Amino acid sequence: MNLLASLRYLVALHEHRHFGRAAQACYVTQPALSNALRALEESLGVAIVTRGRSFAGFTTEGERVL
Repeated sequence: MNLLASLRYLVALHEHRHFGRAAQACYVTQPALSNALRALEESLGVAIVTRGRSFAGFTTEGERVL
């Protein structure tokens, strides 16, 4: 996992509030962005993003990471 890229993706998701638009802004595919964020969550041991059918916001821990 590339920590800096994952954090950049997290910031983009915060700015765009949409996985697809955040991925586009980072010049990666949506699955790549989502996988990187899941890997970041696994490495930190906490959920960062609240997921549903689409982006549903950040968890309290996610806000702290931001």
